[in-house]
Amino acid sequence: MVQKTKKGGKFSPGKEATPTPNPKPWPNLPPRLTSLIAIQPSLMQNITALGGTTKSWRVAPACYRKLDDKPRMPQLVEINATDYKRPQHSHKIDVSFHEKYFFFYYKRRSYQYRDPWIYFKGYSHGQLVAMSCDLSKCCLREPEGKCTRYLPCWDCNLPFKFATLSSSPKDWKFPTKYTKLSSLPKHQYGCNVMVLTGICSPAFAFFRLGKDQKGWIVENCTLTEPYALNQHMQFTNAIGFQGKFYALSLQGSLAVIEDIDSRFQITARGANRAVPSVVSRQFREYLLESNGEIFLVFLISRKSVNVVDDVEVFRLDICKLLWVKVESLGDMMFFVEDECCMSLSASKVGCRGNCIYFTHHRVKDWWVFDMETCCISPTSGPNIEFTKSPMWDELMEQ
Repeated sequence: MVQKTKKGGKFSPGKEATPTPNPKPWPNLPPRLTSLIAIQPSLMQNITALGGTTKSWRVAPACYRKLDDKPRMPQLVEINATDYKRPQHSHKIDVSFHEKYFFFYYKRRSYQYRDPWIYFKGYSHGQLVAMSCDLSKCCLREPEGKCTRYLPCWDCNLPFKFATLSSSPKDWKFPTKYTKLSSLPKHQYGCNVMVLTGICSPAFAFFRLGKDQKGWIVENCTLTEPYALNQHMQFTNAIGFQGKFYALSLQGSLAVIEDIDSRFQITARGANRAVPSVVSRQFREYLLESNGEIFLVFLISRKSVNVVDDVEVFRLDICKLLWVKVESLGDMMFFVEDECCMSLSASKVGCRGNCIYFTHHRVKDWWVFDMETCCISPTSGPNIEFTKSPMWDELMEQ
């Protein structure tokens, strides 16, 4: 289903990027949350994605009408698709991590990612994917631990949309002579890194961490897109979960990618199309993990592309590979914005539960969608009101 591709001159080499004078802060979360992350860095594990994808209908959804007795699917296009070979903005970590000492004294350690690791290309399972100025070198960084894992050099002839990891570093286990591979769960065999290019050929690049692999495995996707005529799948979004990759195509198809018999293969496809259930002019999609499940959030613009009119949440039924609409999040709340997605327990943080907090069009102000009332309301600018948080009390008692 996926096959290796040859390195060619289809793309011109990317030019060396120039760091911006004012690096963009990351993660762009409310100040109270970044303060919690500073004291308890393990909360970084709750951040499961780096941004979303904006899509629009090429033709009106009414095209579901039969023409010449042949039903035709509406097509989707990606809006504001950037040149993935030329990053536009360098970044800095906007969290002053604390190191706890006796007598409840916290020592700040704040730093920025300077040259060469300044461009963020993904965040998955506590690992930040960063690229260098010349766009050829990349690595994995742990923001709270300053641990670096170097990845093979990237071919500047290929676009680099973003990267994700198949599993958490805490689960990485590699078989030894005392441990048989068959005795470990599949998601504990190690960890794989997947890069999406945003095009069909090549579609992916893979690297096995902890294995004797010299470079990236670059592959095409030859599967036909079921929601488009005479097109191959073109993937624009993905998430790593329990050793596998779950990727969404531009047209809303789901593909499961696994490392089997030393080959990366698409082993299954989704049962339904990942699109909003309501008519819209444009929508933005976010994939994130929460409580051991995969969720898909849609910010929907019905009348104007400058306004979010509705929000929908879907949960992936892993067994059936079916997207099921979610009516309530219970005590959970989601934060979604251009370069960060996060899920948290509202009662522990001291915030409104059963809500989706989001930003739109790179504006720092946050909006909130109440899942119970289905109403959207503004928050207090870039800040969000928090009550007294039990998490704060637990941290101070430790």
